[in-house]
Order: sequence, then structure tokens, then C-alpha cells
Amino acid sequence: MAPLRFDRLYPYDDLCQAVMSLAAQRPDLMTVETIGRSHEGRDVPLATLTNSATGPHDEKPAVWVDANIHATEITGSTAALHLLHRLVTGYGNDERITRALDTRTFYVVPRVNPDGVELALAASPTYLRSSTRKWPRTDEADGLVLEDVDGDGRILTMRLLDPNGAWKVSDADSRLLVPRRPDDPPDGTYYRLLDEGRIRNYDGVLVPYATERRSLDLNRNFPAGWRTQSEQQGAGPFPTSEPEVRVLVDALTARTNVCAYFAYHTYSAVNLRPYDDRPDEKMPAADLRRYKQLGTWGEEITGYKAVSVWHDFRYPNEEAITGAADSWAYDHLGIFGWTTEFWSPLKAAGLTDYHLIEWFETHPIDDDLALLRWSDNELDGQGFVSWYPYEHPQLGPVEIGGWDFFHVWSNAPAKYMEAEIAPHADFAVLHALSTPRLELHSTDVEAVGDGVFRVRVVVHNRGWMATNVTEQAMTRKSVPPIAATITLPDGAALVTGDKRLELGQLAGWSRAVGMLSWTGPTDDTSDRAKAEWTVRAVPGTRVEIEFQHPRAGVIRTEVTL
Repeated sequence: MAPLRFDRLYPYDDLCQAVMSLAAQRPDLMTVETIGRSHEGRDVPLATLTNSATGPHDEKPAVWVDANIHATEITGSTAALHLLHRLVTGYGNDERITRALDTRTFYVVPRVNPDGVELALAASPTYLRSSTRKWPRTDEADGLVLEDVDGDGRILTMRLLDPNGAWKVSDADSRLLVPRRPDDPPDGTYYRLLDEGRIRNYDGVLVPYATERRSLDLNRNFPAGWRTQSEQQGAGPFPTSEPEVRVLVDALTARTNVCAYFAYHTYSAVNLRPYDDRPDEKMPAADLRRYKQLGTWGEEITGYKAVSVWHDFRYPNEEAITGAADSWAYDHLGIFGWTTEFWSPLKAAGLTDYHLIEWFETHPIDDDLALLRWSDNELDGQGFVSWYPYEHPQLGPVEIGGWDFFHVWSNAPAKYMEAEIAPHADFAVLHALSTPRLELHSTDVEAVGDGVFRVRVVVHNRGWMATNVTEQAMTRKSVPPIAATITLPDGAALVTGDKRLELGQLAGWSRAVGMLSWTGPTDDTSDRAKAEWTVRAVPGTRVEIEFQHPRAGVIRTEVTL
């Protein structure tokens, strides 16, 4: 296979081949399995990465990454592939990656929604929000259907001369259309703007937009906060109704060692965090503080700010966004959930003062001009396509042009892609190294009588996160305590202590706030736990002890009495 490239959008077969080629390079570090199938029957692959020589994947704390749940946001899959490549090739060459793979696990689903992507990457593309399943309607509605009518592999914009059109040519740049003013002369030149496409059952007069039969939004189908279609567009008939979401939820909940979750999307160049349906004040204060700290580190590494969905990323006229994966990961599982929105043309064009969502509703024309200059200078004019005449089979003479939204906004252009996605591998590694990790602190055996021994074993958490990861996990009761188990050979017996002890949760380094914080710089031993037993046995007897926590790993040791 040719060397992997990170400046392209991979069709499904090419992506699967690339993933398998990485696994073949280092089978000791990476394995691939199928966790289920999409609506159209395509396998959804999961890559598991850890050093198998240092223990099984499910006995180490883990980070989960999935990508491309939305059909046109294919940069996320390239980013997931880059992460796989970075881990496989960095092992033994990069100290942090080596340490992460020796002590932690990465689970990566490079493409959640293969069906929708295949349509987006077809020679004559179709752009859907998510799944190809026909829902909520199966009949074909009349009206404009987006289509590559001139067969150039793009779906752009059509402009039609119309005296009642709402658009006019800008005085600042003849390619740019701006809204018509009330005091413009009635006999001026005006345009009607439509997406490139055909009109189903056109009556020669009306051009409504046809309701898309395939209107599911898979990232509204997760259980947390799920609402019906009447409240949340694209939510599906019930939570996890869609196979792509169901296999994701099943696979993630089965891997109880996952401590952090990333969903790779586009676009906006931000890392989004919960909540999506309530303000920060509703989040446990300790979780919010840790989210903000992780977000600050993420900005240092990637240049992407971390923002709240509720406070900074709500769409116009929506009370909330619900049923999303990152909020489900945090709210139900109690792990740190993120949505990474890769890439921003606004940022690339040098714009800095804009709201992530409201900008698309209203912004100064100077921003449009800056974007056009950027397209001309950096993309050889291919980002914004100059208007060209076309004889539409139904509308007659039109002009086609405008932004090539799929290649410039929904995805990073090829020349920017690798630089854009590369730092996020480091952010994932940072999260892995932040997870809790049980480690043996000390063992002590003391003879307290004839053939009677006190056994004390102490463990501590060698991670930044607490073993429970979040306070929300405690509220949801989604994480059990550390369990210490002693196994005695024949002839030995417990005098005091149960065979299995529950030791609660252990704090991590994140308990340190600041020397001038309200709680002060004190550093208690809440990161330690001890297990004690009294055992009657013949001197020299060997006793096995195990400490187990689903999110912090497993320790096995042996003591001699």
C-alpha cells in the first residue's frame, strides 16, 4: 500500500485498508475488530491500541475516539487515522506515546457513519446530515433537491436573475452577493439564490425545498437528554434506534475502563464540552474546574479554545442541543466527553472577533471580503467559485458558483489538513496520561502470633484524574470502588478481614488547586488506600493479592508470610 496521506478524504474501502495496514505493522500494539454494522451493512471497525506485553487492553485506563458520525465531516476520519499512525509510529520514538501505550489503552472508531460518507464522496455527490436511512418519511416530497446538476463533482449555489430577488451584487467585489436594501431602486439587477439542484415535479412557478427523506442526525440519537422529533430535529424514533449509534453505545459501555471520550467533527476549530442543555452552574464544581483545566491544556497544544455547548454553541432558535454523544458520555457514564470541531475558514482567513454560531446569521461585509481574499491567495480561487453560466433543464439560464462548502468549510482543504489535525493526537495522549492509574505503594507482613500474620498492602493513584474520573460518575453510580481481593492456598485461613474488601475511590493530582486557594496547598493522602488482613498459615506460605478498578487498572502482587 502507498504511504498514508493526511491531506485527503478517504472513501470507506481506502480507510479500512489504511487502518489494517497500520495494524499489520505493529500487531503487538494494535488490533482491529468489527463492533457492528451500519444501516447499509458496512462494518464499523474499532482499533484497539496498547502494548500487549504490559497487560491486556481492558486492564488499563483508556481514551475513546470516534469520528465522522456526520456524513460530510470527513476530516474527522483523517484525524482519527492520523492518531492511529502517530501512536503506532511514535511507540519507542516518543517518550510520552511510549509511556501512554505501555500503561493505557486507546480505542479508535475511525468512521461511525460509513454510508453517508460514501454518498458525499461519490463522483456525483449527495450531502446528508448523517444516516442514509429514510426517516421520518419514506415518500419523495416535491421541491428542490440538492444535486450536482452540471456534473462537475460539486454542489454549489445557483443564482437567477429575478426582479423580486433578495440579493444584489456587492460594490466591493462583483462575485459577492449582499442582501437587498428597502431603498434600492426597483429596476435594479437582483438575484434569487438557490442551492444547486433539480426541482421534483416542478410546476414552472414555485420552488420550495423538498423535505429530505433521510433526515436523521445520529448525534441526536444518544440517550442523554434525548427528545422526540417535535423537540429535537433528527433525533430518531427512540434513543439508540439507529444501528451506528447502538453499536457505539454498546461498545463503549462494555469497555468500562474508558475515562475520556472524543468525537471528531467539523467545523469551527473548537473543543466543545458539556453541558448542551443547561448552564455551567449545573455541573459539579470540581468537574467544571477539571474540564476547564483540560481545555486550557488543549488550547496550548492545539490552538483550539474549549467552550461550553450551552453557553457558546447553541444554534439560533434552539433552546438546547440534546442527544449528543459527548453529553451522554459525561452525563450518564461520568467520563470527560468532548466534541472536537476541526478547522475554521474564518480563523484561516485571519478573522478573530466572531461568535461561533451567530456569525452565520449576521456579520460585516469586511469578513466576506477577507474570506474571498484568502480563497484567492491561498486556494487559487478554488474556495469561492466565480459564477459561470449554465442552462438549467428546468429553470433555464442560471449561473452556478459561490463557496465550495464541502471542500472548504465542511472539511479542511488539502493543503491545511495535516497541520490542522496533527496536534490533536498530542491532546489525546495528554488525556491518556491524565487518567487514573493504580500502582503498588508498599507491602508489609508482620508476624503477630504463632503462625498468624498481619498483611498490609497499600496502593495509590498515579494519575491526574481521580479513580472515579468525575463527580458525575459518583452521582450516577456509574463507577464501583476499588476492590482488593486476597487468595489463600489450601491450609491457610483468614482470621480477620473479608476475602474481598472495597476501598472506595482515590483522588488524583488534580486535587492540587493552588497554594493560595481556599483549601490551601495541603496534600493529604486521599490518593492512597490500604487493605489489611490477618492470616493463619504456615510460615513461608505465599498469598496472592489483587486490586482492581475498572477505570484505574489492575494490580497483582504476591507476599510471603
